Amino acid sequence: MNGLDETTLLVVTPVVLVVVSTLYVVGVVRRPRADVVDRCWTLTFLAAIVTTFAYLASGASAAAWWATSLGNGAFVLSLGAIWSGARARAGRRSLLWVVTASAAVVALAALVDGPDGGPWAGGLPYLLGVAGWSLLAAVEFLGRSGRGGRPAPEATALGITCAAAGAYYAARAVVFAAGGPGSVAFERWFSTTTTTLVNLVLVLVGAFAMMALRTRETTVAAAVRFDPVLGTRTPAHLGRTVADPGGRAAGGPVRVVVLRCVDGAAVRDAFGHEGRDAAWAHLADVVLRLLPAGGAAGSDTTVRDEVIVVLPDAVDDARWVADVRRELLERPVDLDGDPIVLEIAEGRAAGGADGLTALVRTARAGLGARS
Repeated sequence: MNGLDETTLLVVTPVVLVVVSTLYVVGVVRRPRADVVDRCWTLTFLAAIVTTFAYLASGASAAAWWATSLGNGAFVLSLGAIWSGARARAGRRSLLWVVTASAAVVALAALVDGPDGGPWAGGLPYLLGVAGWSLLAAVEFLGRSGRGGRPAPEATALGITCAAAGAYYAARAVVFAAGGPGSVAFERWFSTTTTTLVNLVLVLVGAFAMMALRTRETTVAAAVRFDPVLGTRTPAHLGRTVADPGGRAAGGPVRVVVLRCVDGAAVRDAFGHEGRDAAWAHLADVVLRLLPAGGAAGSDTTVRDEVIVVLPDAVDDARWVADVRRELLERPVDLDGDPIVLEIAEGRAAGGADGLTALVRTARAGLGARS
């Protein structure tokens, strides 16, 4: 591998690392809510950036010998955070504190060697740490899907990449322990140039596999949380939203309103199933437009023409329903060029948010009485 241009690799790698890390972090920031997986893998890229510039600093000045310790610890943290994110993705505790502790031990090992240790201060603990976390991450990705069933293709790519990196660093650790960084075998097969290339491939494949995997999983999660046509929450997610109200006491009083298009069957007969769905979507759109702060709207695809609304207890539900009716009157739905004013039936109930299912059942009973 000595034919590779080491200078070019050392210049290109930080640039590539910063670019792909920025892409991942920006993608996480743009999501409505970053979960534990996103936070762990964001830490992976931030720690990798710290690693790169720490090594550049240690190589540029003998006075910055301590930067080797920072770089070693940060790189172990970077690989360990991949493992933590993989665990969190599988629904288990991330154990990030274990990874952080291991990174601290690796950094301390380099500090103990002091300035006389040179660029390979604390080298063996560092290599073992990188190899260990890479291989453990590979086991998580290849041995567990995180969602049941077969692993996603992106997870498989991540697992193979981590396994390859782990095997490389494990072999590097063995050769390092046997002959040191100056041995012929180490210089020939595990030199800085070769390792830089391995790390570059790890960063590129890992970053884009992570981005693709998280995009896939957040899209699937959004489909579970929201009806893609109506824009309303699914019943299960509506229940979780009410149970985790964000500022309102869990189980506190709420008002539940169930609205249903009275003429849904007639609209279907006149305009077909597409017309009926358009009328239902129009009702949902009006509800979402008028939804007050702290409110939530849901729909159940097994109960057509209906929208379930949860309002804060302070909202006058009767007045709110009157506003919905007025909006429907002022904004008819266009069905095949005909403006149709939707007529709705209402059912209402009030009680604790922790009894949402019973409140919906009560509201539906009232809906039937008013229909």
